[in-house]
Amino acid sequence: MAKSDDTYDIIQAVGGKENINNAWHCMTRLRFNIKDKDKINYDALKKVDPVMGTNYTGNQLQVVIGTNVADYYAPLAEQLGIQTDESTNAAVTAADGPQEKQNFISKLMDIVSGVFGPIVPAIAGAGMIKGLMAGMAALKWISNTTPTYQVIDMLASGVFTFLPFFVAVSAARIFKVNEFLALAIAAAMQFPTMTAAAAAGKISSFMLFGIIPVPVFNYAGTVIPIILSIWLLSYIWRFVDKHLPDAMRTVFTPTISLFIGGIIALTVVGPLGIYGGNWLADGVRWLFSVSSIFAGIVVGAIRPIAVMTGLHHAMTPIALQNFANQGYDQLMPMMFMANMAIAGATLAVYFKTSSKKEKSIVVSSAISAFLGITEPALFGVLTKYKKAFIAATIGSSVASAFISFFGVRIYAFILSSIFSLPAYVGKYFVPAVLGIIIAIGVSFAITWFLVPKEVPADQDFKLNAVTTGQYVPLEQLNDGVFSKKMVGDGYAMQSDDGVVFAPVTGRISTIFPTKHAIGITTADGIEVLVHMGLDTVDLAGKPFEVLVKVGDQVTPHTQIAQMDLKAIAAAGKDSTIVVVVTNMDKIKALQQQFTSTHALHGGQPVANVELH
Repeated sequence: MAKSDDTYDIIQAVGGKENINNAWHCMTRLRFNIKDKDKINYDALKKVDPVMGTNYTGNQLQVVIGTNVADYYAPLAEQLGIQTDESTNAAVTAADGPQEKQNFISKLMDIVSGVFGPIVPAIAGAGMIKGLMAGMAALKWISNTTPTYQVIDMLASGVFTFLPFFVAVSAARIFKVNEFLALAIAAAMQFPTMTAAAAAGKISSFMLFGIIPVPVFNYAGTVIPIILSIWLLSYIWRFVDKHLPDAMRTVFTPTISLFIGGIIALTVVGPLGIYGGNWLADGVRWLFSVSSIFAGIVVGAIRPIAVMTGLHHAMTPIALQNFANQGYDQLMPMMFMANMAIAGATLAVYFKTSSKKEKSIVVSSAISAFLGITEPALFGVLTKYKKAFIAATIGSSVASAFISFFGVRIYAFILSSIFSLPAYVGKYFVPAVLGIIIAIGVSFAITWFLVPKEVPADQDFKLNAVTTGQYVPLEQLNDGVFSKKMVGDGYAMQSDDGVVFAPVTGRISTIFPTKHAIGITTADGIEVLVHMGLDTVDLAGKPFEVLVKVGDQVTPHTQIAQMDLKAIAAAGKDSTIVVVVTNMDKIKALQQQFTSTHALHGGQPVANVELH
């Protein structure tokens, strides 16, 4: 793994394990307590890819990595045999949820959102094509039996059929395990031997070693089983890699990890996901036996989460069986209402987000949902805007209950898209149309009221004074890392009262556990670091009170922290606040308004920032 290789090179460059008394990290730097500083090879350190610079001060070697330093500290600590304390040695990010405990569903949605973020363009594009083709076929504009349709359908359906492969790669990045090993797990779950056996339906399982059953299932389009399998693989990899001798790791770590992780995925994790779908199907049948209205309430409520987890596939056989036994089905109209509710909630998000890139994703996802393909909306939008997901769930439930009250049904299997509305012409047409209006209206309205509007970011914006006090150019700081702008460009201030404001408009993306550093990300993806004091990581957060939490929207009028200046001074530390842009590759120019010390009020413009 690349980061393990990089940290190994760093260790060798500082004189090897035997030259390191201890290692830890702050917001941007790996910090080493070194036995013999003469053994440090600075030239070798600078050649290691993530190293942005070095600084030796106070009998401490500082290796500047950047705001992703925690990703490198974990393998470094493992190689050094250091027991990490998450409260002091791990950067806390929005995905980690450090400020408050999350329930299982919230954590799951965060993980799914993180996994699907990079995949969204593929599923959004494919979903749009698939929805349009299905709509034109439903209106009889084209035939789904022509070679042209079949070729285009291959382009659109490939992503969804082989979704486990896409999910495996993205999940591997989230869980920090080898991507190709993750692909190997996904490939095993969709290997032709498995898919052919599932299609034939002649055997229910393979017998591994003659005693362990490997259930036969079709894992095409599944999500949660593969995410859980890769999560498990990451733990197996780290455990095996830690306990094998160095000389054996290259070959045997992936061998053992793939063997154990693959078998568990095929015998336990994957089947549990399928069994969950079967249990869901049995539950739906029972609901209809009790009351169709009750079924509408429950099925409408669980449909969005079922699609997100892949369990919705279990509902299709029920609908097909209803057509065979009764000549009609009431389940598919509920699926229709759920899709419209998802589209309505997604459409409302368009008016809440300020990023042009995000708006384009939202629009295409909403259109795909109207056309019957909801994965782009769920994975690309609603998992990030959880209140909108709740709104879609409520809208789906209310609309499904409404159409169930009027007994709305359909007499042929058809994609649940807006183009399928003509199939309801007749006795149930008006209730179906009203159901669509309810689904869209309720989900849109609830999203509108629950989801806060993002503050738009300008193409050119300003860094504002983070406190009231004295402006100080970075070059004048006694910290070589900041003064040489290794982390990024910006400014510093000496505070009069310890009140700390946000220097930009954006979202709180990072809060270091020791409270001395806060990261803010603007709507255009600019990352701004507010570092309170120099070398104050050693104070374990005692002089700082953080007044925001990860995910909060802030402006230059928002107080984000309070510093105890007397306590910092008593500890012998410098209380200077440093504000730097850490992803300077996105900055075309950063022009300071002052070239020397200057008295400022909190919120006063300090620098003009021009983006590429």
